[in-house]
Amino acid sequence: GAVCRQCFYNMTLVVHPEDSDRVHFGDVRLYLSENGGVTFREHHPQGTYVDQHLMVFDTLSGRDVLYLANDGGVYRSTDAGMSFTSLSTNLAITQFYSGIALHPSDPAVTLGGTQDQGTQRSAGGTATWTKVIGGDGGFTAFDAEDPSVWYGETQWGAGSGGPRKNGLLARSGIDIDEWGTMLPPLVMDPVDSRRLYFGTTRLYRTDDSAEIWTPIFESPDDRRPITAIAPSASDPRTVYLGTGGRSLYGGRSGPGGGVFTTRDDGATWSRDGDGLPGDRYITDLAIHPTDPERAYAVVGGFLTGHVFETTDGGTTWRNRSGNLPDMPVNAVLYDPADPDGVYIGTDLGVFHSSTGGGLWTPLNDGFPMVAVLDLAAQPGTGRLVAATLGRGMFEIPIDVPLVARARPMAVVDTVFAALEASLAGTVIVAPHGRSDYAAAWTASTTGPEWLTVTGTSGVGRGRFQYEIATGAELRPGDHEGMITVAVTGTDPVEIPVSLHAAHWSRIAAAQTGARRSVPMGYAREVVDSVEITFTGPRADLTEWTATRAGPGWAKLERASGTGTGTVTWTGDVSGLEVGIYVDTVLASAELAAGGPVAYLDTLAVEPPLAVALLQTTEAVGVAGLALAPVDTASAGFTGFGADSAVWTARTAAPWIVLAEPAGQEADPIAWSRSAETLAAGIHEDTIVVGVASHPNLRGLIVDRFDVQQAIAVETAARRLLGEESLLSGQTQFLDWLGNRDGEFNAGDVLRWLDHCADPAAGGGCAPMPATTAGAPETRGGRRP
Repeated sequence: GAVCRQCFYNMTLVVHPEDSDRVHFGDVRLYLSENGGVTFREHHPQGTYVDQHLMVFDTLSGRDVLYLANDGGVYRSTDAGMSFTSLSTNLAITQFYSGIALHPSDPAVTLGGTQDQGTQRSAGGTATWTKVIGGDGGFTAFDAEDPSVWYGETQWGAGSGGPRKNGLLARSGIDIDEWGTMLPPLVMDPVDSRRLYFGTTRLYRTDDSAEIWTPIFESPDDRRPITAIAPSASDPRTVYLGTGGRSLYGGRSGPGGGVFTTRDDGATWSRDGDGLPGDRYITDLAIHPTDPERAYAVVGGFLTGHVFETTDGGTTWRNRSGNLPDMPVNAVLYDPADPDGVYIGTDLGVFHSSTGGGLWTPLNDGFPMVAVLDLAAQPGTGRLVAATLGRGMFEIPIDVPLVARARPMAVVDTVFAALEASLAGTVIVAPHGRSDYAAAWTASTTGPEWLTVTGTSGVGRGRFQYEIATGAELRPGDHEGMITVAVTGTDPVEIPVSLHAAHWSRIAAAQTGARRSVPMGYAREVVDSVEITFTGPRADLTEWTATRAGPGWAKLERASGTGTGTVTWTGDVSGLEVGIYVDTVLASAELAAGGPVAYLDTLAVEPPLAVALLQTTEAVGVAGLALAPVDTASAGFTGFGADSAVWTARTAAPWIVLAEPAGQEADPIAWSRSAETLAAGIHEDTIVVGVASHPNLRGLIVDRFDVQQAIAVETAARRLLGEESLLSGQTQFLDWLGNRDGEFNAGDVLRWLDHCADPAAGGGCAPMPATTAGAPETRGGRRP
């Protein structure tokens, strides 16, 4: 029939010494032929075991004495194999695999997985064992807080196997079709008994005693399974794992593996650094009990080093094989009584180094030269046990002083200040050392009222709760507390609690307001405001208050609120003198960061609106000419509202023509003059400037117009020859009428001649046609 590939290595055949037709055959089970091998029938007597290795007839003791060796030990038959009696009742020949577990309080109880003998549990003494799981037994563990809970596994492959809790499968979340070693590592955290790790080509972790498993690592090569797992006792976020080649199940082999480390609970992983051989399986790992940067990795095979140490968290590894024979090393364990020392299990027994490697001493006093696949220590019961492949287990006593351990080593958290809520957490108390399972402990707090503990006493491994009450008295900022764990007979452990009470939101406001202006004596109330804004997770619940410093002319109307809102104030400025008044509005919220915020309120008290009372302008013209000199002037506003005032202009003088009767403050008042109907002489009149919104405001522009006699060309020519004198205004006008080069000269006369109609008629010359276009422009009497 179909048998597994492994079974071909377990076959035996024997023929009865006096009856050649009687043939016995064994593979997994036993078979018998009574016709010389023509046919076989299954004949597996009750009480015998599976996986047959050898059958031999003892012809010296009788024709029907048959011996059988299989995975259950040695058997003897006196009736030619029809029935067998076990001879193994006092033989310590069990083949234990890696992953043995020692009961945390009962030195008589041990768990271990074996080759084809399932998972065995000792009871009442190491000589008495009971099978608790069938098949090939693998890694095991006891829950140190509740030793009635234990873990084991069977061989991995074809969707079978995986973690078992109290004998029942507990693999929810694990992909059972992944590659793995024949017996994937199942390792319990050294402090937290509810946290376990299981490795296929992924590393799985459970924090709830194997109810749910979650992957936290995946091998870069899905055919390179995890072979070793080591969580740190001093840092729960640090884990080392080792990998190997392809699955060991069914005799497969492959290239070597490596070591990966995480220091952030599995979020990120780093590959091993320099120093490890690249063609060897990582058979075991061990982390220093108080320093997660120090660890050992051991490897199998030959022709390389076998023991390697890192002191920098796996970045570099140093060969510590020293005087060891060239042989596989299968297990490594820090000396529980002296962490500077280290034990290793090899194919030739157990070795110890008190210097952490280099110089090794075999522990061969009463220990056989046999392969050791695992080492385990239980300081509480004073045991160090070596599991062998073929000679059962051996143990030696150890004495480890009791110390107090607790996890976490520190509590760091952030809360919202003054929020009526609470945070809770768990502290694991894990006494370690002599009779730790019976060590009494208490927990307490000192200092802040916001920190309390419950369940404050226990014996052995246990837990208690702490609570942080974020009530109204917890203001924003950093707060410190302390939890103290006292284990009888040891120094207490102090767990610092660092709490940051965060602001609910962030406050902001406009930094500087627009400048406001009022006239002196302003009788009405001044009203202004600024918006206070909040951003953040609890912005709408943040309460704020506002204050105002400076002179007492203003008072706050709305000075408090919740969430984004507006500060408003009013002011009485009727008694303020002319000047600039700067005040500060401060808004603060205790539960908001970024405060207090300041708003600068600027008020300008200006004199009343005024217009220049008197302005004087001058211009020059020529009698009888309609040429119109143009002039402009500012309205001359000053005081409050000057920049927005609207002027109006009017005049009674017929010779003054206003360009526009009204305009804005920035618009100049423009007008022109005409001497066409004026006789030579000085003419003077006014332009009245008013303000549309202020009927009582008046300003005057006095315009003086110097009208000159007309000048003949002949007279002008005589002036050029020095024979005549002209008035200054006349020369300016002649230059403007001529070539406009700034002075009166011959060029002006020539230019003027172009416009004379009849120079001989009456000794005069007609000027250019009467028009205002191009007339000389004056401003304030400075230019004609």
